[in-house]
Amino acid sequence: MRTRGAGRLAVVVWAAAALASFPTLPAMAAPGPVPAPTPTPTPPSASDNPEDVRARMPARPTPFHSETKFAPPQQSAEEEELKSNRPVEPDLLHGEPAIFLSGVPFPARRPYDPKFPEARRMRYVSADAAAPGDGSSERPWKDLQEALCRLEPGDRLLIASGIYVGAFRVAGACRDGTAQAPIQVFARHAFLKAAEGGGDVLTIERAHWQIWELQIALLDSEPAGLVTKGAGAHDIAVDQCHIYEGEGPAVRLAAGSDRVTLSNCHIHQSKGVRIEGGASHVTLVNNHIHHNRAASVTVGGGGASGPARDVTIEGNRIHNDHGPALELSSCDGLSASRNRFSNYRPDPEEGRTGEAIVVGPGSRRVRLAENSILEASVAVRVRGGSGSGDTAEQISFDRNYLENTLTAESTAFSIEAGRRVRIANNIVDRYADPIRIGPGASAIWVANNLILHPDFAFRVGSLRTLALFDYNVFGADPSLKAEVGSEPVGAAAWMKAHMPHSRVVPEAGFSDGDLGKIVGFTAVDAGKPVEGVPFRGRAPDIGVDDR
Repeated sequence: MRTRGAGRLAVVVWAAAALASFPTLPAMAAPGPVPAPTPTPTPPSASDNPEDVRARMPARPTPFHSETKFAPPQQSAEEEELKSNRPVEPDLLHGEPAIFLSGVPFPARRPYDPKFPEARRMRYVSADAAAPGDGSSERPWKDLQEALCRLEPGDRLLIASGIYVGAFRVAGACRDGTAQAPIQVFARHAFLKAAEGGGDVLTIERAHWQIWELQIALLDSEPAGLVTKGAGAHDIAVDQCHIYEGEGPAVRLAAGSDRVTLSNCHIHQSKGVRIEGGASHVTLVNNHIHHNRAASVTVGGGGASGPARDVTIEGNRIHNDHGPALELSSCDGLSASRNRFSNYRPDPEEGRTGEAIVVGPGSRRVRLAENSILEASVAVRVRGGSGSGDTAEQISFDRNYLENTLTAESTAFSIEAGRRVRIANNIVDRYADPIRIGPGASAIWVANNLILHPDFAFRVGSLRTLALFDYNVFGADPSLKAEVGSEPVGAAAWMKAHMPHSRVVPEAGFSDGDLGKIVGFTAVDAGKPVEGVPFRGRAPDIGVDDR
């Protein structure tokens, strides 16, 4: 059986597989010798920022000016101390434990390459240019806004090192790219900064634009860092960007935005990423989003009449926020998989209640699968709305690992409301209350879960809320209690009468930090088929693994 704290000192080593080949980019014309590309260090651990998979390209884009390593604009030390979270409390992780599934890190890590195509023409802009220029390497444009609106399909704009202050808009006279010839903006050691009293730093309202390695320093300003909006804002890719330290959202994907991908980015100490109602086909993949002043990722809201649709949140590292990692409302069709969430604790002074995932009113067809949620006082909360039409519906949580070892009070799944909520094939480790189902919920499925070291087996407000609650294994003492209605019951005896395929197994657990190495009972083919959760063999296994 796994003991408390096992594997705590082990840290997952960064294991992203190298890509076999990359497209060769044309060499850039440049006066004098071209400086060698600055190597991008490989992060030593899984908790560091995303690896730059494009850094290994045979001809990585190199600025036409020598790169300067000046410090980025940032908050003062006093502001940093005042505004940021401080992850040094004893109830927070200071590094990720090693978690495996059949010998492979869990959740699975997969590199993401946006596969930006070669440019047809190189254009240049430099804040240090002596004159307005013509966009060539010899005479770069001086004004970034002018440069953006002079680009044509197939162009790649290289932004020279420096700080560019303003509210820049890819709108008006700016052109659309095309699927075959997108417009690209590449930057290394170039920082965009909000103008005092100005608007959002970079707004994109055009199609087929690709942004790479841009840094946006918000410095406690209210404007957003990057905004996409309107029906013209589609097929936009943002990769390897760094957006930080703002009082507003780092990224706001507003109504009309369609087919927008944010990948390999680093976002922190702001109000995170907002995917508003009316946005669609949005993908967040392999980003590091942390220490934000509100939720890291908010989906829904924004004043649009319709929901956010078809959102994918995959392979991200999200942690230590002042709000939840994910806060969902008014969304239809959302998948969150292979993400790592950690360190969500209550703070009465700030009104935080310590949830990692909040699924709110108007959420439809939401699936969270193959994620880890570590050290959250409430791992998942499904909450109600003002009316029956607002109820979250078709919400599923399957094949996730939830662990809480550092506090005595914690809840894994709090289902306060919602219809057709499914909790299947999860492993819940050391949560005091693994499952709470309120009387406002209906048609709830709870099956094939392995629940270890709980203080209470479950709390169910009314049996009428349940469609299926069975085929679960509790690794706990035989004296384990549960609560049905408002009455405490002996869990083992009550399950024998009402959940004949569930049981309390004191020796149940997993060994070597591997979710696939179940001990104490036979997990293979011991579960119940649940709609939407694929399996191999005669029946599903108990827990995350499927053999």
